[in-house]
Amino acid sequence: MKLLTANIDQWRTLNKLLSVRRRILVRSFLHNKPKYLSKMFQKFTDLPKQGEITSISHRLFLANGIYYPSSLGVFTLMPQGLRALQKLIKIIDQEMEAIGAEKIQMPSLVPKRLWKTTGRWDAMGAELFRLEDRHKKGYCLGPTHEEIVTELLASQLNFQHRFPTKLYQITKKFRDEPAPHHGFLRSREFEMKDLYTFHTSEEDAKSTYEEVIQAYEKILQRLQLEFVKAEAATGLIGGSQSHEFHLKCPGVGEDLVYTCTSCGYSGNKEVLEKEDECSSCKSNRLESFNAIEVGHAFLLGQKYSKPLGAMYRAEDQKMKVLEMGCYGMGVSRLLQASVEVQSDGKHIKWPRLIAPYQIVIIPQKKGASDDEFRKLTELLYEQLQYIPSTAGEVIIDDRLSITIGRRIVDARCQGFPYAVVIGNKAIEREDGLEVIDIYSDNESITNLTIAQVADYFSKK
Repeated sequence: MKLLTANIDQWRTLNKLLSVRRRILVRSFLHNKPKYLSKMFQKFTDLPKQGEITSISHRLFLANGIYYPSSLGVFTLMPQGLRALQKLIKIIDQEMEAIGAEKIQMPSLVPKRLWKTTGRWDAMGAELFRLEDRHKKGYCLGPTHEEIVTELLASQLNFQHRFPTKLYQITKKFRDEPAPHHGFLRSREFEMKDLYTFHTSEEDAKSTYEEVIQAYEKILQRLQLEFVKAEAATGLIGGSQSHEFHLKCPGVGEDLVYTCTSCGYSGNKEVLEKEDECSSCKSNRLESFNAIEVGHAFLLGQKYSKPLGAMYRAEDQKMKVLEMGCYGMGVSRLLQASVEVQSDGKHIKWPRLIAPYQIVIIPQKKGASDDEFRKLTELLYEQLQYIPSTAGEVIIDDRLSITIGRRIVDARCQGFPYAVVIGNKAIEREDGLEVIDIYSDNESITNLTIAQVADYFSKK
């Protein structure tokens, strides 16, 4: 008990050193009850065999209760999966706000008349979910929102000084995939970020195009993902220029991307004039690889603004057609693709920033000193709530009938980046705690006090 008292005194001393600002930041978390793994709603299943499901991430998400298949190509996102998605959305929001984009929310139910006006109602084909209301009015479930947002701009009087205008949303999209597979990598309902920009000149549209490209690069860099930006065809979206963002994935990547080892140019199969020749420098030193597309940028010109009447009043008081750009990022696809390209066949490995929880505390298996272990566990949990980077990011694996070793294995399977072990040594000595960096091949730091554990995470 002397050691426990010493830990409490050390915690109180450290607590006094915290700034008022930091206390304000974490105050809300201190009133929350500790989170226990045994009480979490998860639906675990046996890991599907590789022959049955070829996607690593799909197998891991099913086995660890990240999502549950509600129907073909449609999924219920479970608590841990939703936490990861919300963290990813926060990163995207930050980078969109950094370039001056404003967030809106548009309807999923899109009137047929708009898609008829642009010609996409017929061009889209069977992938478009179509329906009628009781009044026989036609609608579709929006796979993309160029028409809706352009009509919004066309509905008001726009003056030149207002532009560029940048509007984005992160919402559900729908596509009637003929053969959904690999979970969120090819689903019928998915989360997407779509940004639409409006400009008074082609030059301004091109400038914003480069700005958004850089924002996409920052998002993927913050996630510490290796990506390739490739020139792409404009397809049904249309426009004059397009680029895709890909994660290399030899296993289940469905896009074929070429990179020139001479000049560094990358493009997908659709834009190469010859499969053995670079479109940029005409070199034949091309490398091809399979990849997962996670983002797409289009310079649209007046493809939507002209037929839908999106205009602005110029300085000469004449009404002119707006130039446009649109930029998609598959949020739920990126969520899963990031795990697909980083994980082995048995363990989830998230980008650290979006792991559902950063730390799992693993106390000693049930025994004679249960009360002391419980107090130490709760003390460590509370201390970690005072650190901004770990407040609300800690969960306790309270399955005390299971050995510490087994719970460490489970923590790795579920994708927790760090584990803090409170073993028998923690009762015997003040510096008896161990921190395990699960994402660094279980690299561990032993003989730590509670204050030292807190200091370790405060520097992360």
